[in-house]
Amino acid sequence: MKFEQLHLFKEAVKYNSISIAAEKNYMSQSSVSYSIVNLEKELGIELLKRTNAGVTPTQLGEIVLQKTEDIFKSVGEIVQVTKEQLNAGEVNITSIPCICDWIIPKTIQRLKEHTADIILSVTTAESSQVAHDVSSGISEIGILINYGELERNTDLKYSPLFCDEYMLYVGKNSPYWDRDSITYGELVKEPYVAYRDEFRRYNGGLTNMIGTDKLPNVIFRTDSLDSIKSMIIHNHYVAFFPKYMSGNDVYIQSGLIRRLPISDKNLEFEVGYVESMKYKPNKIDKIVLDIIKKMVKEIKI
Repeated sequence: MKFEQLHLFKEAVKYNSISIAAEKNYMSQSSVSYSIVNLEKELGIELLKRTNAGVTPTQLGEIVLQKTEDIFKSVGEIVQVTKEQLNAGEVNITSIPCICDWIIPKTIQRLKEHTADIILSVTTAESSQVAHDVSSGISEIGILINYGELERNTDLKYSPLFCDEYMLYVGKNSPYWDRDSITYGELVKEPYVAYRDEFRRYNGGLTNMIGTDKLPNVIFRTDSLDSIKSMIIHNHYVAFFPKYMSGNDVYIQSGLIRRLPISDKNLEFEVGYVESMKYKPNKIDKIVLDIIKKMVKEIKI
């Protein structure tokens, strides 16, 4: 009996099809079928019911399937324990976008200095999606804006990191380029470039903060922050960006874009991280999280 035989049996049950299992594992159908038949001969039982509609496990096949899943779970745990001892492995993070331009690069640099075998896999999303990804086990760590509904999520543990403030990005073509600030009433008259679902649904971030007030005049949507900044530079469009998380923005440092505070509206917010209460963090998750927290403390906010 080989691990490959058990794996292919498990795959055939998963897809209810030997041909699909073969396709998913980049093998020929005959090779997968041959492997499972040999496993059945070795065990002296029939594992699969084969019909024109596909394959399903027999009663004994169900028992073998459960044991097979236990075996592969144990193997995975062995691999995980080994990686933890070596400070190696992959950590999945879902984060609000601006963190990827600010804290994450510094975290990667620090990891390379101390534990080069840890790989970060980062997905950007709005705060509500960040919470969902961590709650469902898709990511081990989530970095997000603290919003009202978050405290009702009993699957998550939230911890604060720092405070920030939304400011309006304007380019040289904007009539407000020489201003020190702008009112919210003036802002809503300007052509606004929105990021993803901004101002279309409550997403746990800026949209929640604006609430029931009149919304900005959205004329375009994109999932590219660079596209938003490019439109601001070359036209008189505007958009919100966080003050501190965008502090190293090359567009700001080069003088192509200015940041204006909203004089009559409080747009301060808190950024923190969430951990799952259901899925226990491992050693390398804690290493990455500790470095993120240290990076935040080292940067003066």
